[in-house]
Amino acid sequence: MINTTFLRLAIYIILLFVAIKVLKNKFNIDTDQINVSRYAKKLYRFVRLKVRSYKSNYAPKVINRRTGQKSLVMIDSGLNKSTVLATLRQITGIDYKSAKLIIDSAPSTFMVNISEKEANLTKEALEFVGAQIDIK
Repeated sequence: MINTTFLRLAIYIILLFVAIKVLKNKFNIDTDQINVSRYAKKLYRFVRLKVRSYKSNYAPKVINRRTGQKSLVMIDSGLNKSTVLATLRQITGIDYKSAKLIIDSAPSTFMVNISEKEANLTKEALEFVGAQIDIK
């Protein structure tokens, strides 16, 4: 998957140079006075901050219990996503946003280092409501 934020940054910088060329050629404006690097640095800072907030807001939360060696991976949430979301929230205790990210970014690991018994119980509960879960 392409990181669209950096793609946008490249497009904005290209547009900045094109705009300067147009100002110089079409409108006879002295573009030597324009500090292009200053605007490019501002664009870079803006996009970098957006990437940081994107990574922190859109990474699915992984629950680490440290009670065993098993991991749970949600392969598919099935047809009834709202029921899977509610069940996932009840079992794990995570907030709505994190549960939604896990469901939307399937396949994704959402529980690690859990006991085999807990992994089987969680898998059965989520499969009962229509999700596809894999134990690794």
